[in-house]
Amino acid sequence: MDGFDAVRAVVRWVHAIAAVAWVGGSIFYLAVLRPALVNASVSDKALETAINKGFRDVVDVSILGVIVSGVFITFDRLSAAPTTNVYFAVLALKLGVVLAMLVMARDLGTRLGRLLRGGRTPAALVTEPSMQERAAGTGALRRWLSPSRMVLFLGLVAFFLSMLLTILFENNASDLS
Repeated sequence: MDGFDAVRAVVRWVHAIAAVAWVGGSIFYLAVLRPALVNASVSDKALETAINKGFRDVVDVSILGVIVSGVFITFDRLSAAPTTNVYFAVLALKLGVVLAMLVMARDLGTRLGRLLRGGRTPAALVTEPSMQERAAGTGALRRWLSPSRMVLFLGLVAFFLSMLLTILFENNASDLS
């Protein structure tokens, strides 16, 4: 193991931690925190806003970590050994999934998202149901198609594609030896 292997290990660790924080945080947020707040009859808008801001900060740092480390990992893998068309296809699919996640994550309640929409409220199928709607049991379709759930779903797909890329890379490397 040389010094560059240590750098690779640190970059992959940063990538994994950032992805786990983003996707794992989304799981916690959607599966545990929001339902707990609804069930506790918490309707304090300030609390919801503070939670959303705290999670947004975690997501922002995670996005930065995923992008920077992902660029490094991509170039490192592509320069390490000849890759197959299947590897390129899976990599392109993963990059598309991650790009969709980034666009949706940036649009979730940010000033930029509101600005890009021209200050308008987005269509019903792409907005997050409020805590009051969740408590009342309305907005089920909006809840399942909400950007936060779509980011989570795409994040899980990206994790799967990452595992697939690792297997393809390792198989290609072992075929060369």
